[in-house]
Amino acid sequence: MEKSSVDDLTNLATRRAIIMPAFEIYGEIGGFYDYGPIGTRIRHNIIAQWRGAFIEELGNLEIDSTIVAPEPVFEASGHLSSFSDPMAICDKCHTAYRADKLLEEYFESKSMHKEAAGLKKLKPDELEQMLKQYNIKCGKCGTALAKVSVFNLMLKTGIGPLEAVTGYLRPETAQGIFMDFKRIFSTHGLKLPIGIGQVGRVFRNEISPRKMLVRLREFSQMELEYFFDPNSDALSINGEQVGDSFLEHEISMLPKSEQEAGSSELKRMSLKQCLEKGYMPNKLFAFLIYKESVFLRSLGFPEQSIRFRQALDVELPHYSKGNIDVEALIGDTFEEIIGNAYRTDFDLANHQKHSGKDMSIINGEAKVLPHVVEASFGIDRIFWSIMYNSMYMDKERGWEVLKLDKRVAPYRCAVFPLQKDDKLVEKALQVSKLLVSNGIPSYYSQSNSIGKRYAKADEIGVPFAVTVDYQTLEDNTVTVRKRDDTKQVRSDIGGLDAVL
Repeated sequence: MEKSSVDDLTNLATRRAIIMPAFEIYGEIGGFYDYGPIGTRIRHNIIAQWRGAFIEELGNLEIDSTIVAPEPVFEASGHLSSFSDPMAICDKCHTAYRADKLLEEYFESKSMHKEAAGLKKLKPDELEQMLKQYNIKCGKCGTALAKVSVFNLMLKTGIGPLEAVTGYLRPETAQGIFMDFKRIFSTHGLKLPIGIGQVGRVFRNEISPRKMLVRLREFSQMELEYFFDPNSDALSINGEQVGDSFLEHEISMLPKSEQEAGSSELKRMSLKQCLEKGYMPNKLFAFLIYKESVFLRSLGFPEQSIRFRQALDVELPHYSKGNIDVEALIGDTFEEIIGNAYRTDFDLANHQKHSGKDMSIINGEAKVLPHVVEASFGIDRIFWSIMYNSMYMDKERGWEVLKLDKRVAPYRCAVFPLQKDDKLVEKALQVSKLLVSNGIPSYYSQSNSIGKRYAKADEIGVPFAVTVDYQTLEDNTVTVRKRDDTKQVRSDIGGLDAVL
């Protein structure tokens, strides 16, 4: 099999309605996509795996907070003053571009990797000079781009019939967790450290959405905020002390020192080494990196498709004292899919200051304003990168195969009658219902030839196909076809649970 390209993935996703441009019949607006039935099932499976790994297994809690919040919330969080990107607007056709990304694409096309990496350090006026120096032009009308301004990414709204209260759509799910933290901590009788998570929609008014699901204006996050006492050296998870064995786990690390030298060479190193070299701020941070590495492998990511990149100082969000981004290979570039940040007590302290409410808690016998380590997962980017890293062209079959892990595949198996014979159809429907009742997600199809049905199952990532034929009517056995190698075995219907 040959690895498929991003263009191949885009074509497949469109053809099979896995994802679709939103409100397409009225004209497409960049940065908005709908998930079709297959995409929705894959997405739900990713979320379920996250809940199992980061909520249930770790004894953490999950909330569901509002999407809209009044302006003071974002004054306190710093988003109104600091949540912005550099924007260049064409004077002729008024097309807007994100200046740093436009220059990055130009430098990468010229193999000027050191210059591309250096863009992260530049201020708007310096980016403006570079646009002029390299004669960067508008992609639509060819006019030279000359001016760079700062654009806030928050989406504003009016609250109430007279819109007397200014509000914003949340750009992250984290703020709801911070504002609810003290009440949750007291009502649940908790002790630090404790994680509170949330899954939900967020909104960022991106200047130039692109790369399908990589840069969106409306997308979804799975965020976990881990609250801990900065004065305590002990690390316990779900009430149990955590040993040091996880620190021997190795990851592919890209330190900021390598990036500052213009290199993208990865260093294979243990989490213990990362802590010793100061790449990670504390043991809890390292533990979450360990959990993320294991989580991504469980979703089916190949080892070589994932890297852990230490953020440069100039890249750090206004709230962070240290970031490590988990990046996945999509095409020939690595894209961030998880952001890890040491937020210190920035959020609780600022909400305390702006609201006038004490956000500290009593942990044991001590009064503490907790610090926070955040793990923020981008659902859409994880979805898209899993799809890319799972997709191959099989020339012998004549179609693409989506080799999704069974934990994220939309269905565990497909059930087909060999032909549209009433007896075969009735038996196949019985098999499909039996599998579903036994907790094995499956879908039934009798349309088109058996070859075309196999092709569709392969293209949407279904690991197995169960075919009911005339022998089934005689001995209650079916043919089970494996997606990855097309091998077929005969199985008794009652034993399908063990085969699938």
